[in-house]
Amino acid sequence: MLAVRTLRSGHFGCVLKQLNGKHISVPARQSSSVVEQVKSWETANERYFGPGRDLKNFPHPAMLDQPKAVKFGFVPGSWFDFLYPKTGFTGPYVLGTGLLATALSKEIWVIDHGFADVIGFTGAFLFLIYKVGPGMAKFLEGKQQRIYEETYTKPIAKAKETFHNEIKECNDAIWSLEGQKHLFEAKKENVGLQLESAYRQRLNKVYTDVKSRLDYHVAVENTKRKFEQEHMVNWIVSSVVKSITPQQEKESIKKCIAELKTLAAA
Repeated sequence: MLAVRTLRSGHFGCVLKQLNGKHISVPARQSSSVVEQVKSWETANERYFGPGRDLKNFPHPAMLDQPKAVKFGFVPGSWFDFLYPKTGFTGPYVLGTGLLATALSKEIWVIDHGFADVIGFTGAFLFLIYKVGPGMAKFLEGKQQRIYEETYTKPIAKAKETFHNEIKECNDAIWSLEGQKHLFEAKKENVGLQLESAYRQRLNKVYTDVKSRLDYHVAVENTKRKFEQEHMVNWIVSSVVKSITPQQEKESIKKCIAELKTLAAA
């Protein structure tokens, strides 16, 4: 995926996204509002997460995954945990009962005709807490979980998947670019081999032509020498034959016959 933002007349023109060969034009916000929002967030982050904040005494507030434990549906369990080491396990209950008895005996809490409403309200309150409360809590937690997944978990997972795909495509593009470098080197070597082959072919052709010319000159020279030798031999033989007289021929024949007889006798 390729995203490109262009700046035109103080506005971000559009975001071009290339998805599987398709271009989608998405309008962007004005540059002025974007800059102001970015500055506001930077200022807030600097003050909230900056080095001037005492994170030890004033840590960042965190939302609890589960509510704190309570007793009787509304009394904080931390009160009981505070009293257990001092009064024992039954101490908080005895203390509560004593306070209730003191309030009734000293008429701090006066029982009148409206006390029945208190009992009814308390019963209904406890009934709602112990009977309706778990189902309502489960329903609300499920609804909250669905809202959380729809507005936070799924968009983040989808964004992560999209970013992972973009990273993979970028890595593939980087790998392809590296392959282009090797391809250029291979093409360069291929061209070099072709040039070397053409050079060797031309060199072989020159060698063959030069050798043919030299062989031709050698053959011509050999033929010329052979012709001269044959002519010289024929001329010498002819001259010798012409110089022999009939008398010399007879004497030579007689001499040869005599030598043959001598050889035959031996």
